[in-house]
Amino acid sequence: NGLSDSDRGQLRTSIVTAARQLAMPSAADVSNIKMDESKRILAMKIAVLLADLATREFPQRWQTFVRDLLAPVSSGGIWCEPGADAGANTIGVKICLECLKLITEDCTDSDFNAKISTVRRNDILLGFNEVTRQILPPLFELLSKQYGDLNNAKNTLTQMNQYLASSGRTTAQMSPEEKSQYQTQLDKRDAAGTLLADVLGTIEKFCQSMPLDWMFKVENGVDFVAALLHLLQEDVAKVQVLSVACLKQLAIRKLDQDQWYRVISSLPSALFEASQASAKRANERGIDPNCIEMLVEQLEYHRSLSRMGSMLVMCHLAHITADKDVSSGKGPKFEAVSRYLRLLSEMMSHQSGVICGEQINMWVGLLRDPAIVRTNVLSPHLSRVLNAYMTHVVKIRWDDVWDQNHIYASLIEASWDDDDEYHDWLGNLRSKASQLFRAIGSTEPEIAATA
Repeated sequence: NGLSDSDRGQLRTSIVTAARQLAMPSAADVSNIKMDESKRILAMKIAVLLADLATREFPQRWQTFVRDLLAPVSSGGIWCEPGADAGANTIGVKICLECLKLITEDCTDSDFNAKISTVRRNDILLGFNEVTRQILPPLFELLSKQYGDLNNAKNTLTQMNQYLASSGRTTAQMSPEEKSQYQTQLDKRDAAGTLLADVLGTIEKFCQSMPLDWMFKVENGVDFVAALLHLLQEDVAKVQVLSVACLKQLAIRKLDQDQWYRVISSLPSALFEASQASAKRANERGIDPNCIEMLVEQLEYHRSLSRMGSMLVMCHLAHITADKDVSSGKGPKFEAVSRYLRLLSEMMSHQSGVICGEQINMWVGLLRDPAIVRTNVLSPHLSRVLNAYMTHVVKIRWDDVWDQNHIYASLIEASWDDDDEYHDWLGNLRSKASQLFRAIGSTEPEIAATA
């Protein structure tokens, strides 16, 4: 803080120049898919310096900060060139993404309140809001490009596997040239997936703290909500889990009615497409889409999806209770809510109890709301809900899990670390489930009697 304006300018120029030099691909980097680990570490350190400097200078003394970051290297910035492939060519992108994420955290996270004054935080956020058109289009373009590259690499790998199968060979029987080509596609897939994950990490912070229009406004083909819903299909680099994390941050915000209905109306079809993509991957591997192996692999995704889905309802009960369509039991909004609740109730047929455990508070809350109970929006789903919880309140014998005698032993082991964690979870579920059973018994006695 004791630096003169001249010294500040020199420091700023030095750090930006260092970032640009690192971001500028050398002749050897142009075709290098894998990012050098030492460069990646240096990029993260430079990002910290840039973020620290920006929180002190932007926007008053560093009005060109966003342009200095997000302009391509050839135009004096740190961002990658249009159409650049992931890897050594996009190390500048990692600097920018990490820098934006750190600044957003510093300005919005309560843990950092003592680090930056309220006035400075507000100045920075207002400054960001003034230049959203410089921030969001490059991020969306990068998201689209890397997703396309990821799918191209995966399709090429599928074609290679089909060619090998047609000649009665496996990947272990490839020629040296074929192995090299196969590995190149694997590297391209992983590099694009990793960069997608980095972009989603920054977008999650925007979903958490920045104005909702950043994600919900559709302009010039930029539509982040649609992109997040589409990325639920992608399992490479945990992209689908990270997409759910972004949607979860939106779910716990105060969405207006149009924003909320857009999400709950779009999720069922998006998840159907994601399910189809998962089934396709299983078929390519020659396994059943519903086998234990697939359930274990997708457990984190399914659990986070169930949690996010229930939060989307719990945080916006007023949109259900105050809507005339829902109250009357007809109309497009009633259909949207009913379809969404059906989706959540069908999730609960999952063989792992942690999936329905994520929804218990939501169903209890819905059944305790007199305005919602008076409608018929819940009735069609309560049989599935009741059956799911009655199934999972039955205690699992942990000896059967240890001895691998339980049919879902591997899934149970993936769901809980040990029997102590399972028993704690079961006690909590039984306590809440008893409230749920009483509520169903008092509101829908016929459904309760058939259980």
